[in-house]
Amino acid sequence: MYTYEKFILRIFPWFLIIVAIIFAFTELYKEAIIAGLFGIILSFSFSGFIIDPDGMRIKKYDRFLWFYIGSWKPIVNPLYITVVRIRVSNKRNSPLPFPTPDSGKGGLTFKMNLILDDKERYIALANGKRYEMLTEGIKIARLLKIKLLDHTTSKKKWYV
Repeated sequence: MYTYEKFILRIFPWFLIIVAIIFAFTELYKEAIIAGLFGIILSFSFSGFIIDPDGMRIKKYDRFLWFYIGSWKPIVNPLYITVVRIRVSNKRNSPLPFPTPDSGKGGLTFKMNLILDDKERYIALANGKRYEMLTEGIKIARLLKIKLLDHTTSKKKWYV
């Protein structure tokens, strides 16, 4: 078994904390406690995946305290793991205020995918820093007995 987990601070549940504060000011203390607890529990979570090489299956999950949300899916004909570079730009077309680099600058992030010989084509595994994604990719490639494609620079490299 292989497990990868990453801490995530979610923004939307903070709305529940704001509602709890409003309830507290209007002297609805029970409602404030309930909304506040849900807001705090749902704000701090872990996201990750578990790979079972014997059963050739993967479970992508979100974990809130001790509660796991996710299900097992089969890994059909894995071909290779790839780590690709994604350029983050400050030029955005989205109406939502996502954090972006300063004006005139760009940032890089790296994404690790499991490429399949199936109709699904790939499974997105994780995002992160280059070195972390490459080391985790090599571990998964060795576990599943497949290769790793490093596509983080202009020169592509294969690792066994």
